[in-house]
Amino acid sequence: MEKVLFLLMAFMSLAVAADCQNRVTVHPDGRIEYDGEAGNRITKLGKSEVIDHSALDVVYQHIIKAPTYSEPRSIYEIMEVGKNIIKYGGYSNYRLDSVISTIDSTKITNNDFGRLYARWRGPNAVKEYMFTNLAERNITFHGRVFIDNYIYNEEIPEIEWVMAEGVDTVCGYVCHEAVCDFRGRRWTAWYTDDIALSNGPWKFNGLPGLILKIEDATGDHKFSAITVRHSDRPIYRDVKDPFTIERKEYNRSLAEYMNNPAGTISGSDLAPRNADGSEKKLPKRKLFFNPMELD
Repeated sequence: MEKVLFLLMAFMSLAVAADCQNRVTVHPDGRIEYDGEAGNRITKLGKSEVIDHSALDVVYQHIIKAPTYSEPRSIYEIMEVGKNIIKYGGYSNYRLDSVISTIDSTKITNNDFGRLYARWRGPNAVKEYMFTNLAERNITFHGRVFIDNYIYNEEIPEIEWVMAEGVDTVCGYVCHEAVCDFRGRRWTAWYTDDIALSNGPWKFNGLPGLILKIEDATGDHKFSAITVRHSDRPIYRDVKDPFTIERKEYNRSLAEYMNNPAGTISGSDLAPRNADGSEKKLPKRKLFFNPMELD
């Protein structure tokens, strides 16, 4: 049911901008296809700008458990480390951007983009990403609630770590153990002295080396590095006009939506309709969700 709801919402967000005379089909694999002339029109890609160049990329596997789902979900995320900026977000987004950068964007049709999206990004793509500005010591966080884009800013959090005695090997690097309490969860991290970067996945920072593995005490979230590689690729930032919001307000809005997406849709202009114009009743189901921050 979660996938059905996602596809319905993807359809509606696209249908807002679609030509009402052209039918849009959302396939089970997440591929979006336009019938008729609309499918052959050149797609309008979002604008982006280069803000730094990555010297190091770290790909993490992020395993998440959600309270109402029996099976965990495994997603992949990437940290792109530049001289002044660290970008962290979904690896599938990174792959899609990489593929599109090799194609003449003036020749990509709506249906071409639908196929690329389904293959390289898909319906379970990470919708949140963030930029850490090392010089200004702040984080710019980008998120999405239904069809609305949001942004919030915060200072790089100061995390109080307690060094432990454990030693492990992650991705070929000898790592040391450290523990912290951060925003409602207790985390155990493994960092390597071999890479002198005091950052890690998501917002984690403040250790004497790169964090290659970290998990919370409940087992709800676990990050493990699977690739550490040198890079010489531009770091891109999308040029958007999101709503500015506070961190806790964004977290509340996201939780409300993920725990009852039908409640967000019902009563809105995007609610599905029956042939007689009456609103279709959507089932109340929770999407796969378990927030990182509980404060």
